[in-house]
Amino acid sequence: MAIAAASEEGPPEASADPDIQRDFWLSHIRIGFGIFVGESAFVMAYLGLTPHGEHRTLLWCVAAFWFVSGVVNLLAAPRLASMRLRVQFSATWNILSSFAVAGFVTFDGGLHSPVILLLFLPAASAALTFKPWLAGTIGACTIIATAYVWTVVPNPGVSAETALMLFACLTGSAVLAVTASVSRANRERQEQLLVDKIAELATTDGLTGCMVRRVFYERLDEEIARSLRHVDDLSLMLIDVDTFKSVNDTYGHVVGDHVLAAIGRSIRAQTRTFDVIGRLGGDEFAVLMPTTEPSAAVVLAERIRVVAAGAPEVPVTLSIGVSALDPTEATSERMIDDADFALYQVKGSGRDGVAARDFKTAVPDRYPRSKRPVPRSSASTVPVGAGDN
Repeated sequence: MAIAAASEEGPPEASADPDIQRDFWLSHIRIGFGIFVGESAFVMAYLGLTPHGEHRTLLWCVAAFWFVSGVVNLLAAPRLASMRLRVQFSATWNILSSFAVAGFVTFDGGLHSPVILLLFLPAASAALTFKPWLAGTIGACTIIATAYVWTVVPNPGVSAETALMLFACLTGSAVLAVTASVSRANRERQEQLLVDKIAELATTDGLTGCMVRRVFYERLDEEIARSLRHVDDLSLMLIDVDTFKSVNDTYGHVVGDHVLAAIGRSIRAQTRTFDVIGRLGGDEFAVLMPTTEPSAAVVLAERIRVVAAGAPEVPVTLSIGVSALDPTEATSERMIDDADFALYQVKGSGRDGVAARDFKTAVPDRYPRSKRPVPRSSASTVPVGAGDN
């Protein structure tokens, strides 16, 4: 007998959601133990129809134990579905089921007992539920259990040819279980790749490789919450390609797309793996920098201004505004507003530069040029490197 437990890997789409994965396991474990209880009931019905067979009292006790244990585990399915070792539990139950059937038929006439047919169920369950190596292990256990019955238990009247065909059928079912498990695993792998691709298309701008606007804003809110929780710095830069419309008008939209793609690649190359890079609009990019002070963000912004502007096939310049998270007004709107304010100060100062809006103190003016804009309230805005090219 066997329990149809869930796949060792679980549903691909649920791997990141514990609740969905638990529901997946709960459904399959309930089905599996439901089948186990039904099998036990059929065994008891068989014993009732053959009351004069050997060892009936013992076999009734075994069948009753199977039935009760199946009901108990069926009732405990919610707890079993939440277990960390649920795969190991399910596989162990399948293996023990094989040897339990072998033990039962040992006292019921050996290979003469029709209960021996239940040995096909563990392999069938394994094909539907486990990885290939585990399906093969369970299939091998059914063959070993049958070999025990053939070699140890007296089987009068059972010819070697009949036993050979039984072994052939069990071996075939084991091989089919492994191949079916391999096919299922390959299909699940391809489905997972498809799901990942769809998720990537939904979250990534196909032209630049940066996050789309919606996902960037979601990550911005998440990083603000994380920074407040851990009392970490958080900086943001808005990047605008200067006079990009003239690039499209002069060279065409195909070249304009190449320019944006090159800038996106360059920005991603200059930033860290855990920085969040997004494309907010046609020619506007944003970089969110966790654990980064405004002064360090300005240095990175200046490097991006120089390197990214030289990446495309058509020369362009970049204007960049930098802001920092203000714990007294820790909102995405405030961070965007401050970075946007600094960006427009660069635009008003001739473009091609970096300006920072720091709520704590003025950012060191590492590239002193142009006139300073008027600070707003306690914040300070410092243009950096405007027109350095």
